[in-house]
Amino acid sequence: MSGSDDDAILRSIRLFREALEQTQQLYVEAGEIAEGSYGWLAGDDAAGETATGSPGSLSSTSSMASQMDDLHQGFVMKVFAETLPDPNARTMEQRQLGRVLLEHIWHEPVMGTALHEAIDWLISTAQDLSWYDVTRPFLELPSLRDSWGEVETMAARLATMIAVVDGREDDADRSRIHHIQDELEAAKAFAKRHPSAPTPSAFQDHSSQRSPKRAAEPDDSETIDHQADIDHARDAIAWLRGEAKRLREGTEDRAGISKDAAAKSTPTVRGGGGMPPQPAPPKKPTNQTTEEPADDRTPEQRLADARAKLDRLIGLEAIKNQIQTLANFLNMERKREEVGLPTTRPSLHMAFVGNPGTGKTTVARIIAEIYGALGVLSKGHLVETDRSGLVAEYAGQTGPKTNAKIDEALDGVLFIDEAYTLVDEDGQDQYGREAVQTLLKRMEDQRDRLVVILAGYPREMTRMIRSNPGLSSRVGTTMHFDDYDPEALCRIYELIAAKAKYELPTETRRRLLRGFTHLYFNRDRHFGNGRTSRNSFERSVRRLANRIAEAPEITRELLVTMLPEDIELPNLSDEQLDALSQPEGMIRVLCTECEAPQVVDDRSLGGDTTCSSCNETFKVSWGSPVIDVPMIDAPIIDAKTPDAKSPDTTGSPEPTDANLPQDGSLRSDEDQGS
Repeated sequence: MSGSDDDAILRSIRLFREALEQTQQLYVEAGEIAEGSYGWLAGDDAAGETATGSPGSLSSTSSMASQMDDLHQGFVMKVFAETLPDPNARTMEQRQLGRVLLEHIWHEPVMGTALHEAIDWLISTAQDLSWYDVTRPFLELPSLRDSWGEVETMAARLATMIAVVDGREDDADRSRIHHIQDELEAAKAFAKRHPSAPTPSAFQDHSSQRSPKRAAEPDDSETIDHQADIDHARDAIAWLRGEAKRLREGTEDRAGISKDAAAKSTPTVRGGGGMPPQPAPPKKPTNQTTEEPADDRTPEQRLADARAKLDRLIGLEAIKNQIQTLANFLNMERKREEVGLPTTRPSLHMAFVGNPGTGKTTVARIIAEIYGALGVLSKGHLVETDRSGLVAEYAGQTGPKTNAKIDEALDGVLFIDEAYTLVDEDGQDQYGREAVQTLLKRMEDQRDRLVVILAGYPREMTRMIRSNPGLSSRVGTTMHFDDYDPEALCRIYELIAAKAKYELPTETRRRLLRGFTHLYFNRDRHFGNGRTSRNSFERSVRRLANRIAEAPEITRELLVTMLPEDIELPNLSDEQLDALSQPEGMIRVLCTECEAPQVVDDRSLGGDTTCSSCNETFKVSWGSPVIDVPMIDAPIIDAKTPDAKSPDTTGSPEPTDANLPQDGSLRSDEDQGS
């Protein structure tokens, strides 16, 4: 074997190890998010299991994160086994990736004759898992569903690395990679049709009857039953606890593989290019009878963490200012109370009005954390629901059902999505009216222990609040969530891509900005906003995976670079994107040094430019379009004649600011909510 071959193997090992670590980070961070959203669901069960040797109490953030860490091991094992189902077909390079994977899950080196035996164990163990098994939290926990695209991304990346590491990728390898993508789609479709499935075999039976055609993506506009979501989340969390324990015990057992034999050294590559044995990281403790440490952050640290989460959100400048002002006021009142001065307690109930995908639920979760850190609410958790979680099917049952949901949210925040569905215009909905009356009474009686946030479309929410004096008097704050403009949509896309270690070159950025600009100016009230960016990223990753599957050699650059041809946006064909991207264009940006507005060529995206005011060089990540980009199948209206009813055909469009914020901000502070 030549030195160049050795270098290629070492490079592949490094990339594979990085991908394993990114997958682990994805699962652990998902566990932390799930703990913040749903840890309260399993508190009693978890506490009862702590003394019996279960994974421990869910009372701390690290507990569910630890269980998701265990589950990620099953996921990466499943990817490896599905990519190399035939033990006799493994090459030396693929065995080395198997060694890296075993070190990742066992936290110690595996060498010598034990390596073959260990890989056989890995594949046989993974065959007992289904894709539904190893991805279920992302399918059934509402707060994790948005991360599904990242799960698919990591599966495709790992499988591609394994298949082509030997440089001999063929049609069979490509077929297995596509099969993994198909099975993940089948798991997603199965979870939607059969929520909270009792056994993995149910999915296996279902998937075996699938046609080779990929399952269609679910309709994003489908109404979500929040009560069902809560029930599914409770079942999924209980399942996660047991599954994590089973996976942990299975990897620790290792089918009787000798630890001494596993650690015995053997050369990995010739030519002096082998990697020296790496020191094993500390093993996770196996004694699960010790409770996880509680959250020992001070209120100041909790408040700082919550504010940092808010600041990291793209756009939402007006919302951030409102929340900052409210937090400052509540903090001042707390200080006044500490020194014996009189205080006032405003109504903290809120209305969030805005179209789907504008970040309402995310902001509600952060507000709950802020209230908890300030001591306004003792727990600071968020309970999500909608009409189905409050209204019963029969007379006399709605009141108790609404009270039960409120009891879950006590000392925290109750977030009611599509709240306007509780009130009908003709006043004939007695069940919805009963839920509202019950809610109003509890909002007043327990205002010190409960904050209610009503959310929904702008027009419907405005009509609902104005039509009910009880609501209008109790809802002290209304926050308007405007649609994301094209620049913000691009920044959301880049944020998701950067988290998965993808890079966006200049022409890719131009294609995204032109495409999102077209979608933005042709949107309706059902525009997906942030979900549009996420869905576009997921589709683009699938294209990238198909493109690199046919590459003769997989390099880091190939794995992390999204080219223009990889970009796929909803409701736009490749020909339409090509047409949108061809004309020259200008964008408005702000100098990062002096904040002076600049108008630059959009071919500067992703590169550097020099400020015309301070002469400093700064990076141009994104910008707001300042010319009329040709719209596909959409009339171009002269900006000087907003009341025009037909396109201006007298000449080329005049340069405009494309109705985007004049100050270069990501979102307009103008109220677009009603």
